[in-house]
Amino acid sequence: MKISQEELETLQLNEATIELAVNLIKVNGYVIFEGVLPEAKVTELREAFKASMKWFLDKHGEAIYLNKTGFNEGTNHLGIFLPFAPPFNDPLVIEHPFALAVIDRLLGPDYAVTLFSSNTSLPGGRKAQPVHPDYGARFGDLCKVSLPITDLVFNIPLVDVHEGNGPMEIWPGGTHLLPDNYYGPNGPNPEELAPHMHSMKVHMPAGSILIRDVRMWHRGTPNRSDEIRPNLALIYSASHRDNTVQIPQETYDGLSERAKHLFRWQKIGYPAIEPTHE
Repeated sequence: MKISQEELETLQLNEATIELAVNLIKVNGYVIFEGVLPEAKVTELREAFKASMKWFLDKHGEAIYLNKTGFNEGTNHLGIFLPFAPPFNDPLVIEHPFALAVIDRLLGPDYAVTLFSSNTSLPGGRKAQPVHPDYGARFGDLCKVSLPITDLVFNIPLVDVHEGNGPMEIWPGGTHLLPDNYYGPNGPNPEELAPHMHSMKVHMPAGSILIRDVRMWHRGTPNRSDEIRPNLALIYSASHRDNTVQIPQETYDGLSERAKHLFRWQKIGYPAIEPTHE
C-alpha cells in the first residue's frame, strides 16, 4: 500500500487506510506499507544492525553460520535476537503508529510484544527454507475450525528487497485461514502442497512495514547478492507467549506508557542481551 504524504507527515493513518489494511490481513494474511520510515532512520538502523551482525559472526560464526547447523542448513538464513537498546528500540520500530493502528483493530487493546528479533538472509545460500507457518496448532489435533488472529509478525526491511537478495516467498489468500489442527504435525504438509499453490516473492523498499498473520505459509529464499538482506522482526500477541526480551529497568522507565504496556510481559530489570542466535 502507498501511504499519502499527509499520513506520512502526521504519522496518522486515515480511517479508510486502516480499514483496507485490516481487511487485507484478514483476507490475504498480510499487508505492506511501502517505504514509510525516514531514510535517515533506516540508515541508522542498517548500520547498527550490520555492526551487530559482524560482532555475532566474528564470535559465533563458525558454530552457527559456517557449519550451517539445524534449520539454517544450506539456506544462510539467521534469526538474531537483538539487544533492547538504541537504535533498535526506537519508537518507530517498537510502537510505530501505522502498525499499532492496524494491530489495535485485529488484536484488541491488551496485546503485547512477544518477540524482539531479526531475520537476515546472508549471501551464499544454496536453497530456500522449508515452507512453514511460524506457529503450530494452538490445540493440537483437537480444534477443527479456523481460529481468530492472535499473533502478528511485524517486519521492517533495512535494505531494498528484490529478487536477487533473498526475498521472503509467501502463500497468501488462505494458508492463514486453515483449521487450527492443520498447523499441527498431523495436518497437511506445506512442502507437498505449496508447489501446487499460488505464491509470490515479497519485494519492498527499505523502511517498509510488513504485517502478517503468523499462520501464513512462507519461506526465505537464497540471497544471490553480495550483501546481507536484514529484516527487523517483532511479534505482537493477544495472549501471553514468550518473555525472552531483557529490558534494563532504566530503559523501561524511559519508555512511553504505550511501549511499557507492549513490553509488560518481558524481563524487566535485566541487562540488555548481546546479539544472540534464535
